[in-house]
Amino acid sequence: MTIEGLLALLAGPARRALRELKLKRLEDLSGYTMPEIKSLHGIGPNATKIIVHAMEVDGIQFKKDKTSLASSHPIETIDQYIEQFPPDIRLLLEEMRTIIKEAAPGAMEKISYKMPTFHLNGNLVYFAAFKEHIGLYPLPHAIQAFEKELKNYKVGKGSIRFPMDRPLPKDLIARIVKSRIADNLAKRNDSSGRPGAAKAPA
Repeated sequence: MTIEGLLALLAGPARRALRELKLKRLEDLSGYTMPEIKSLHGIGPNATKIIVHAMEVDGIQFKKDKTSLASSHPIETIDQYIEQFPPDIRLLLEEMRTIIKEAAPGAMEKISYKMPTFHLNGNLVYFAAFKEHIGLYPLPHAIQAFEKELKNYKVGKGSIRFPMDRPLPKDLIARIVKSRIADNLAKRNDSSGRPGAAKAPA
């Protein structure tokens, strides 16, 4: 399948998200991890399924992050996710969890794509543990909005790496989460022209 063929199968928001990556071939998706693609604005569960299916048909796989420490066993809760790590990493994960919960007190916890996820009017952020960092996955435009404050951290298209040998920047993380709450609320309102009516992502 061509990249244009894939785009034709997707709804507008997902199509625009992939166009921003300026992909020339379907194979170019192999340069991204699934969390990076999933974190793009407009890429919801349905779009993810379509993308994964198209890639599988052509024998293409997402890039694997070899530094991941997550277990291959099924994880159903954030508690289970955190419990699989050594004590020092568990402390950082619990700290990240607390920062997000305090910034988004009404958000629901869940596991999505094997990562801890907070959901409020749509997915807010994902986070995960790696060998040398804690990864936070907001949307690319959320990262761009805090670009100056993130200059001392390694960032990807939709990811931020917080090194394990440095304290987590609590205030910065909280503000990123709050910006995502505002994004989701605006998206929910814009989808129907009135507050309170959410439209499911593609």
